[in-house]
Amino acid sequence: MHHEFKIILIVLFLSVSVMTAGAQDYQAIFREAMIAAQQGDLETATKLYERTIKINPNFAPAYNYLGLAYQQMGLDPIEVAWYFKTAVDIDPQFEDAYINLGKSYYGLGHFDLAEKHTLKALELNPNSTQAKLSIGWIYLLGKSRPKDAIVYFKEIAEKWQNPSAYFGLGMAYFMSGDSPQVLECITKLREMQQDDLATQLEGIVRSYEYQAAPQDQPLLQHAGPSQDPLARPLESRMSVSDVAGPMEITVTGTIPVRLSGKLIEEPPAAPKERKSGVLKAK
Repeated sequence: MHHEFKIILIVLFLSVSVMTAGAQDYQAIFREAMIAAQQGDLETATKLYERTIKINPNFAPAYNYLGLAYQQMGLDPIEVAWYFKTAVDIDPQFEDAYINLGKSYYGLGHFDLAEKHTLKALELNPNSTQAKLSIGWIYLLGKSRPKDAIVYFKEIAEKWQNPSAYFGLGMAYFMSGDSPQVLECITKLREMQQDDLATQLEGIVRSYEYQAAPQDQPLLQHAGPSQDPLARPLESRMSVSDVAGPMEITVTGTIPVRLSGKLIEEPPAAPKERKSGVLKAK
């Protein structure tokens, strides 16, 4: 009896040791992936992120950063969004993944869903500069609500002296018909030695005549009905890597829109003329 009890203790000890080793393994591999990504070696980074998921399929950060890496590599935007969606499904408190998912929906033209997930990020962290900039662009160009956009852009611009926020603020003032404030934003950008942004904003003011659109009528192309493109599954096969093995991903049909990954880092290009008359070239 004593011998059997001793065997049980040994088995339990070995099990705990294996579990601990596994946890250390996937965390170490994840750290290697992060380093590779920072060095610009995306191919190595993706393989390491995939290995991390292979060891621990419930490790949300690996899905988030794998999505970012695949985004830079030009993977289909729907599949990129799948990774961010999986990350927030695993960890509903994952602020960065909500921001990235919101940006993905924005790039796909699903502005209601972009707003929903970005506001969730702000709910988790009311001080998130990235989320505030993102929601500002969603309101400005995605939903044609410049006054709402002003609230977020103004806070970030004044608090952090952020050039992108001043550019967005100038656009929002222009769309609200407040020309003096637009000129102040242009002046501020030049004082910050952001001449390219100042010139771009000046060009928009001089080249376009803005007519206020009904609220929630986007200046950017809308994808259509606000149904979540990840809600209706359509099998999409993707070979993840030789290390991780084949992986089946369930996504919906693709929309031929490439994510730029620059919603936060750089302001969007000036909207082109639309037949609806929202922006008209002089």
